[in-house]
Amino acid sequence: MIVCHCKTVRESSIRAAVRAGAHCHRSVATACEAGAMCGGCRPAIEQIIEQEAPPPSRLFGRCDELAATG
Repeated sequence: MIVCHCKTVRESSIRAAVRAGAHCHRSVATACEAGAMCGGCRPAIEQIIEQEAPPPSRLFGRCDELAATG
């Protein structure tokens, strides 16, 4: 299923990016370009991150939280 229509990125590509270490929508965009344009797919990307990321990323991996504390 295509999640990011702007860049034509499939769900499987986003899941692979998260499994490879992408921990927030910005790092997913860097890895596979999903979410890099209009942002309409970001809620779906965040949901995929929640499903695929290892537990520490679920707690601490959101871009906004990292920016606020970094």
